[in-house]
Amino acid sequence: MKDIDKIKEKLKESRAEKIFIQYPEGLVPKIVNIARYLEKEGFEVVLSMEPCYGACDLRDMEAKRLGCDTILHIGHTDFGLESELPIVYWEYRLDTDPIPTLKEEFHKLKPYKKIGLVTSLQFVDAMNNVKEFLEENGKEVFVHKTLNYFGQILGCCVYPAEVIQDKVDCFLYVGAGKFHPLGVAIKVDKPVFSLDVERNEIYNLESEKMKYLKKKAWRDSQLEDADTVGILVSWKKGQNRIEEARKLKKELEDKGKGVTILAFDRITDNKLEGLKFDILVNMICPRLDDEVVL
Repeated sequence: MKDIDKIKEKLKESRAEKIFIQYPEGLVPKIVNIARYLEKEGFEVVLSMEPCYGACDLRDMEAKRLGCDTILHIGHTDFGLESELPIVYWEYRLDTDPIPTLKEEFHKLKPYKKIGLVTSLQFVDAMNNVKEFLEENGKEVFVHKTLNYFGQILGCCVYPAEVIQDKVDCFLYVGAGKFHPLGVAIKVDKPVFSLDVERNEIYNLESEKMKYLKKKAWRDSQLEDADTVGILVSWKKGQNRIEEARKLKKELEDKGKGVTILAFDRITDNKLEGLKFDILVNMICPRLDDEVVL
C-alpha cells in the first residue's frame, strides 16, 4: 500500500481519531486491509459502503452523524468543496510502467508530430514517463495544467485537453479504461488515443465517440418529442444543480411539457421503476449515462 505511512502521519497531524473512509470501487478488494492497518495504528475506522464517484461525492454530514472527526478520501484530490469535517486526501498513485507498451505500439502514433497528453490522477507519474519517451523519439508534446497536476483530467472536466487542441495533431491518454479518454474525445475535434496500461495496447476512441454522438442525437430528438419529462437531481454537495434544473423545467413547461424534478442520493434502476415519464433528463453528473437517461 504505497504512501500509507505518509497518510498515517497526515491523519495524526490533523489529530484524527475516528476516521470515515470514502474510496472508489476499484479499491474494494483492498479497503479492509487499509482499515485494519489504520486501526492497528490507533485510529477508529468506519468504511462508507456507498459508492464514491469522485471528490464531488462528499459524505461529510453522514460522517458527522456517525461521530467521526475526519474523512479520508482515497483516490481523489481536493475539489474545493467546503466540509463539515477535515478531509485528508490520499491520491493513491499506481505503480505502472507504460513504456514497454508504448514502444510496442509506437507505430500507431507515427502520423502525428504534435501530441497532447492527458491522464487521470492515479497515472500522473506514468504520463510523465510517457512524455519523456515521446520527446526522446521526436515528438513535440503539449501538457496543460488546470487541476492539481499537468495533464490531469476528471470525468467531468477535460479542459486541460480543450485548451491545447489547436496546438496538437492528436491526444494520448495514459491510464486504464475508456471512461476518461472518451470524455476527451467527446469534447475535442482531434483524434484521441488511449495508452491502456491494463490492456497493454494503444487504441483510437473514434468508434466509441461516434456511438456516443449517435446516441445523444437520438436522445435529443426523444426529448423534443416527449410530453412528460422527469429531471434527475442530487442533493450531494458537489453534484447539486437544482437551480439549473429549475431553469430547464420552466423552459420545457413553456413548450407545453409536463415536468417533474426528482431528487436522489444515488440513482438506481429500481428507484425509477413505475414512474410514468416519456423521458428522464440527468442533471446530476454530466458523465452519468451521458446526458439523458431513458
